[in-house]
Amino acid sequence: MSTLLQDLKYALRMLAKHPGFTAVVVVTLALGIGANTAIFSLIDAVLLKMLPVQNPQQLVLLDWASHGWPQDFMHGLSGNMDQDKSGRVTSTSFSYPAYEQIGARNQVFSSVLALAGSESELNVGYNGQPALAQGQLVSGTFFPALGVQPILGRALAPDDDRLGASPVAVISYGYWQRRFGRDPAVVGRAITVNRVPVTIVGVSPPEFYGVQPGRSVDVWLPLHTQPQLEPRWSDGPPGAASLFGARDNWWVVIMGRRKPGVSEQQVRAELDVLFQQSLAADVKPATKAETIPHLGLESGSKGLDYLRSEFSEPLFILMTVEGLVLLIACANVANLLLARAASRQKEIAVRLAIGARRWRLVRQLLTESVLLAALGGALGLVLAFWGTDLLVALMASGREGFSLSVTPDLRVLAFTVAVSLLTGVLFGLSPALRSTRMDLTPALKESAGTLPGVTQGKRGLRLGLGKALVVTQVALSLL
Repeated sequence: MSTLLQDLKYALRMLAKHPGFTAVVVVTLALGIGANTAIFSLIDAVLLKMLPVQNPQQLVLLDWASHGWPQDFMHGLSGNMDQDKSGRVTSTSFSYPAYEQIGARNQVFSSVLALAGSESELNVGYNGQPALAQGQLVSGTFFPALGVQPILGRALAPDDDRLGASPVAVISYGYWQRRFGRDPAVVGRAITVNRVPVTIVGVSPPEFYGVQPGRSVDVWLPLHTQPQLEPRWSDGPPGAASLFGARDNWWVVIMGRRKPGVSEQQVRAELDVLFQQSLAADVKPATKAETIPHLGLESGSKGLDYLRSEFSEPLFILMTVEGLVLLIACANVANLLLARAASRQKEIAVRLAIGARRWRLVRQLLTESVLLAALGGALGLVLAFWGTDLLVALMASGREGFSLSVTPDLRVLAFTVAVSLLTGVLFGLSPALRSTRMDLTPALKESAGTLPGVTQGKRGLRLGLGKALVVTQVALSLL
């Protein structure tokens, strides 16, 4: 430890002695490390982070697949739907009767929840002032099944999600801040949602945004308020039967929490049987077997995968490109260190001549490189804060309600530290090894500024490694 502190002090003195060189290297590394950290922050937020709920690894998202459109079973679908080149159709939307049957008869879930598959932009009025808000229709089991406890008031309950119940709502922490000024007396207040009187019963915790990354919900309301809030969306007779009783209108997303000790294979086997039973009444003699939907499972730990499906490939491409940018930065800094080693040739030769071991000098030079990388990483982390805001704005592309938390967490900080250390070793090792590999007698006689292994000829300075690094930089830059 005392030797390490000695190396650090010496490295700091050497870097302070050459501020121009230090500034160029630190800024170069900051651009490379900062760009990679910004992209990784987005990858972390979109692809890696779990939902801020209780035991998210127990959550399961239900989906279905069929070869061809299941026209005998479905005449309307609200939510997501994908179709590949082979004609295989997949979706996470189900009919409400299917949700009721799965919720009532399954033996593998401790709780089941549902939410409307479509987004809802609501007109919320308070004190006579209307304003738009992002809404989500959910079942009365939504908050209890996720294990989310409001910081004020109570959560929606199953009794709130039934025909004839008084309309109530839970608002998000962010909406509570923006619209109500964090008024602690907001619970019990009356608002209007699409001109329907609604009572606020709770405020969600600040970290909870819902179950769809990239979409921040302002107001959660019971599913059974849908006919009042959006009567134009009910395409059947007046009342709720058109949506809540029809088997051919698929519009709710279903998630469940696995019981302890229950495997995904058990869940899939049991629920597909229940799902097929819910479809049995609609099977016709002419129905093709391949068009009958079969139930599948996805992990629900990271929520709905709409954002992941859209941005996973572009993010990985960006990460690859930024990795090349970091390699360019490393090649640039390695060239600078090679040039600087020429001015330190006599210093290193003298230290070797009086008994310093070669690996001791290599460690000293690597300490300087890692210190430069650490400074570049610190500045890069600051640049990453700005970069992620820009990237989120580009991802939003003007879409209403798009919100993504990219606040660096321990995983992002660990990534930045790892990249900084790896970068320091990557660009520092080769110059350190080359500068300590020399023939002492001629090196002590030569004037400072001639690098070991470099020859002077009619065509000027020849440096194989330096030229190779320049060629690599130009090639990667052109790519």
